[in-house]
Amino acid sequence: MNCLRKQSTGDVSVEVNACPGPDLRQILEDLRCQYETLIARNRKEVEDWYECKIEEVNREVITSGQEVETCNNQVTELRRQLQALEIDLQAQLSQRNNLESSLAETECQYNTLLGELQNQITCVEQQLAEIRAEIECQNQEYKTLLDVKCRLEQEIQTYRCLLEGGQQDLIHGVGSGVGGGVIRTSHTYTTTSASHCQPQVPPCKTGDIQVTCRRICD
Repeated sequence: MNCLRKQSTGDVSVEVNACPGPDLRQILEDLRCQYETLIARNRKEVEDWYECKIEEVNREVITSGQEVETCNNQVTELRRQLQALEIDLQAQLSQRNNLESSLAETECQYNTLLGELQNQITCVEQQLAEIRAEIECQNQEYKTLLDVKCRLEQEIQTYRCLLEGGQQDLIHGVGSGVGGGVIRTSHTYTTTSASHCQPQVPPCKTGDIQVTCRRICD
């Protein structure tokens, strides 16, 4: 510019008629108003959004608090129920142990009683067997004695007949002067012990009695 100034040879005066420029202050005021309006509107929107979000968060917090309280109450109730169930379980276990002990004691008592009853039954069975054997032996002895009694009665009756016949013969012999003889008879009956139950009775034959009667008569 200095060089150009030095090169210029003369002075030139130029006048320009121009319209007045815009009012920058007014423009700035308008822009400020527009931005303030925009800022206020944005602020209100943000505040409304924030309040809405805060309300939603508060509602969620309240709902979550209620849920947490409900969950805490449920947990407390479940713990109480768990404690009650544990106490009941311990009581049931104790009762089961007592019942098992009582059952074992009862089984031991009944086993002892059963053994005693079994021993008594065995002794009674042995006694019954002995009594049956004794009864059988007594029956055999009774039959033997009854048989002996019958035979003795028969022999007594026979001897009575023989004696009556012999007395008549003796009376007749004395009357005729003939001496009589003495008749002696003997019978032996033996029995063994009750353990064998086998009687030994001498046979009594009718032929012998008849021979004896004939001898007496002779």
